Amino acid sequence: MLDSTRADAPAGGRLRWPASLAAMSHRDYRLLWLGSSASHTGQWMQQVAIGWVVLELTGSGFYLGLASFLRAIPQLFLSVPAGVMADRVDRRRLLLMFQGISTVLTVLLALLIAAGDIQIWQLLTLTFLLGSTMAMTFPVRQTLVSNTVPRQDMANAVGLNSAGNNLTRTLGPALAGTLISWVGVPICFFVQSIGVAYAFWTTLAMRPAPREGGGSRGSPLGDLTEVFSFIRANPAVSGLLLSALVPTALGQPYMALLPMFARDLEIGPGGLGLLMTVLGIGAIVGSIGFAAAGDLARKGPVMLLSGGLFGLMLLALAASGSLAFALASLFAAGAGAAVYQATNNTLLQTLVPDGLRGRVIAFYNLTWGMVPLGTLPLGWLADSTGAPFAVAVAGSLCVLFSIVAAVRLPALRSI
Repeated sequence: MLDSTRADAPAGGRLRWPASLAAMSHRDYRLLWLGSSASHTGQWMQQVAIGWVVLELTGSGFYLGLASFLRAIPQLFLSVPAGVMADRVDRRRLLLMFQGISTVLTVLLALLIAAGDIQIWQLLTLTFLLGSTMAMTFPVRQTLVSNTVPRQDMANAVGLNSAGNNLTRTLGPALAGTLISWVGVPICFFVQSIGVAYAFWTTLAMRPAPREGGGSRGSPLGDLTEVFSFIRANPAVSGLLLSALVPTALGQPYMALLPMFARDLEIGPGGLGLLMTVLGIGAIVGSIGFAAAGDLARKGPVMLLSGGLFGLMLLALAASGSLAFALASLFAAGAGAAVYQATNNTLLQTLVPDGLRGRVIAFYNLTWGMVPLGTLPLGWLADSTGAPFAVAVAGSLCVLFSIVAAVRLPALRSI
């Protein structure tokens, strides 16, 4: 029952957490969740603000795609090294270092934009550097979850992480659109720097349990060989990683084109924030529904069905000719993507042992580094044929993959 409380909840007047929030009963997880939420809110604000600045400077769909490319491409090269480090050294200290660098870069970007004469090359360079810090931060932060909750609360913790991430997808763009309209673009980056600084503080206050079995003592190359062997020997894990990769690379680049939808609908930066806000609300609804469903016996089929729904909703977005239809499509797309990603992540976190979790989660995050492979051609296609046609292509490919995976990956149907 969703309103039941944990049997091991502390007595003596202290807060008793409902079973649906079981992971929140652990102090270190609460700190990790709060810091992640603050940091992710700032990152979503940054994405909206950078997209709008690029559009004002260039008016080009290609440059919008290039900015997203530079923001995401570091994950292709840095996620795996970060995962290897997360299985070798203190994860908390590693996270502190990356968060400190991100704070400095965000403040620098805010100051340059506030000066009023930022050049496109400066914006793209800092976008790349910020993307690099995010690429190193993500696998370390996700791997720390296993050190802040006991094993029986792992699935709940992953589900709450997904809900928190999607909540920030709503708050960040809405706040960014409002602040850009009322104050200007630089404030978005100053607010983001505050969020990252807060995340630094929460990480500093954590005292997570050490990883099971201690850190890896082999060579980095040996660590990679070990995780490759594990992935090859586990069809369910390899299928999950493939399922994380393909829809992400094919479908998620559509978000880089939302400024073009906002421009074509003549709704301005506040309207762009509205589009992304509704997308985030759909994702929150999807995450809450996933958490409320409890420990589903067959998560694999749920994942594949939600991936197909995501692709269908991209097709609906492409066909939308009005703001209301676009908002409805984005809401459903957000819900489908949230369930897809939460299911995939939960299965990986629970199937992989802690000693390998940093490296496997790094490969999971590596899939987001593949987004640029879709972003640049999608931006080019949008310039050539229009954003709706480009998004329709992305949606069609996502639907096709869901069908093929359901037929050709039996390991996913059985988990």
